[in-house]
Amino acid sequence: MNKRRKNVIENRRTTPKKRQPRESLRQENSPQRITAPVSRKNRKNKRRQGGFKKFFKTLIMLVIVLALTGFAVNAFFLGNVNSDLHGNMSAYGISSEAAAMAKQHKIVNVAVFGVDGRDDVEGDRTDTIMIASADYEHSKIKVTSLMRDTYVYVNKKYGYDKLNAAYAFGGPDLALQTINQNFDTAITDYVTVDFDAMVTMVNAVDGVTIDIKTEEELDWVNEYINDVNEKVNTGSPHLEETGSQLVDGSQALAYCRVRYAGDGDFERTQRQRAVFEQVLSKALDLDLMAQYKLLMDTLPYVETSLSTLEIMKYAANLAFMPSKDIEQTRLPADELISLDMLDGVSYVIPDTLTENIKELYTFIYEESYTPSTTATEISDEIQDTLNGTSDDEYSYLEEATNNYK
Repeated sequence: MNKRRKNVIENRRTTPKKRQPRESLRQENSPQRITAPVSRKNRKNKRRQGGFKKFFKTLIMLVIVLALTGFAVNAFFLGNVNSDLHGNMSAYGISSEAAAMAKQHKIVNVAVFGVDGRDDVEGDRTDTIMIASADYEHSKIKVTSLMRDTYVYVNKKYGYDKLNAAYAFGGPDLALQTINQNFDTAITDYVTVDFDAMVTMVNAVDGVTIDIKTEEELDWVNEYINDVNEKVNTGSPHLEETGSQLVDGSQALAYCRVRYAGDGDFERTQRQRAVFEQVLSKALDLDLMAQYKLLMDTLPYVETSLSTLEIMKYAANLAFMPSKDIEQTRLPADELISLDMLDGVSYVIPDTLTENIKELYTFIYEESYTPSTTATEISDEIQDTLNGTSDDEYSYLEEATNNYK
């Protein structure tokens, strides 16, 4: 029974008191204490002070709740960023040394492949090969370009070949395995994008700025624009001049594909990283709705091993990053590379592979690393092949093939 109803019932049951004369009431109530009336100004000040106190209490509680929620979510996600590195890693071509290093850090590495075709992506050689690293320890995003013509070990069936051949031979799984065993990485996930995805992403962030240095480069970009327009069904115009300029998705893709101008594949990887960095940086600056739209528009043209939950997990981690600095590099590194001909084919030779692995770990993990026995053996065989001292080109293959089928 509420108080109001109780009072009503009690009032009905109570016998009313007799009214007293006015004179007796005056006597009982005197002497009266006179209280000065409260001014409107004082009432407003009191209300204002009470309102401020309430506001600050609410604000403090809100900050505490957000901080605790952020800490809980961050701790949950960051505690699981490398949860895939368990069990038998040989299926991925991951050495125990690389797996152990990855487990010590809150850094996620994902392989990114860019392919020529649209319908049968697994039959294509990759135009672009990158390692995208989300470094939650140092609040950085790192992009490593791997030169597509790098001389690497693929598997027993295909022996040694160019890095981009692995995708054509066995799709993203074999390409991922080839990266891991040659560069001693611990990568379990990949993202493959085709022409349409690249064009869509660049257009979604309102274009990127490119710098065309020579007339020769300009001519090649325009040649590739014709090819991209035909394959992606776009109508982007030719570029008319050299220098820095804002371009759309088809023009940016054409720019990334040029390899016959300047310093060949060296400058090609620079172009790719420049465009990729701008797209990534602009995408991170979009509001949540725009980011969601970009994701939905791009997904039809993307093949990935990542689940929806994993994508959300990494996205949440990026949102909690205090800053999002983007750094980039290329392997083989400038001082650790050579060009050579093997059986009439030109290759990019890591000189040596183990030294390049050390460079990669310094860049991604920002600490030193001793390459695994597996990677060291591959490195030695590459050097023996170049020096003409290898007794058996597939000596390493015979020993390790059971681990890397």
